[in-house]
Amino acid sequence: MTKETEHFYFKLSSFQETLEAYVQQAKTNNLWRDNAIELTKRYLKEGLHDRAVSRDLSNGVSVPVEGYENKKVYVWIEAVSGYYSASTQWAKSENQDSALFWDDKVVSYYVHGKDNIPFHAIIWPSILMGIDKRALPTHIVSNEYLTIENKKLSTSRNWAVWVPDMLKRYDPDSIRYFLTINAPENRDTDFSWREFVYSHNSELLGAYGNFVNRTLKFIEKSYGGKIPVGIVESEIKAKVVNLYNKVSYLIENTHFKQCLEEMFEFIRYANKYFDEQKPWIQIKKQTPSCDNTIVTCIYIIANLAQILYPFLPLSSEKVHYMLSLGKPKWNEIDEVVSRSLKDVKPLFERIDTAKIEEEVRSLKEGVSY
Repeated sequence: MTKETEHFYFKLSSFQETLEAYVQQAKTNNLWRDNAIELTKRYLKEGLHDRAVSRDLSNGVSVPVEGYENKKVYVWIEAVSGYYSASTQWAKSENQDSALFWDDKVVSYYVHGKDNIPFHAIIWPSILMGIDKRALPTHIVSNEYLTIENKKLSTSRNWAVWVPDMLKRYDPDSIRYFLTINAPENRDTDFSWREFVYSHNSELLGAYGNFVNRTLKFIEKSYGGKIPVGIVESEIKAKVVNLYNKVSYLIENTHFKQCLEEMFEFIRYANKYFDEQKPWIQIKKQTPSCDNTIVTCIYIIANLAQILYPFLPLSSEKVHYMLSLGKPKWNEIDEVVSRSLKDVKPLFERIDTAKIEEEVRSLKEGVSY
């Protein structure tokens, strides 16, 4: 059975040459991830065709043309256009000018999975060109796929890890850390409950949490809970300043996994520094040296909480509270001395490895066929 219908088309073909130049510029300036460049170039090589942007559906956003209200706008036209309408709504509610989002000075980051690349690299830029807006996406941050226990994620079959449910049992920072360090930035990766638990216990608890806790507990025991006056090691100070610069660059260029790798390499260095200085011996024989060691460790902790804040906001705020600092900001904390510690508690708790088998079993039992 056939029927006649009438649809609206987007003249996508008219943007072919402009898009080719746009994609080449993104490639030259290394602004898009490789998968976005390669897939977009493939579409452009095949040649762009005009595309139907209306549908005969009962649900969706109605076509805003008199007489065509029963037709709906194609979801990937109205979805990306939501970026523009959201900015307009924000400007209206805040009494601001939405134009600041849409001039050629704007730097924008569009984060999505690789199956959404053509909508952000072709459809949305073409829409913006069509309405004469120059703020084309500057950074296309397109991830590869994430599987779960080596199987493709499927919400319909319930082969999925539901974040609201996960948050009831695990620290939000642990989830943020693992999803970032294990993110499919350049290749498909797998979410494994085993790796999640061991990542938390070895990195967050064993490295970062251990360094913070051993330092603060030492101050409680040996200094009555008050940070001594001392001199920060110049070599470590230089390393911290360099870490700020390096992480800033990596964040701006969307290398989030590498950010965490750099930070945790420094955390391991900090633990090694603590071990080599042996403050538990210094406090008995070389008190001024111990003061310097502890002040240096506090300097490290305070600045790590700042640098880690984009990734581990809750634990960073805990550190700032225990050190009586303000809300984390992106600038070096030069020194933290003569302050009394507040409510020193471990940043993280160990996750029982028995949880691995329990979570995997729960995942398998929840699958529908």
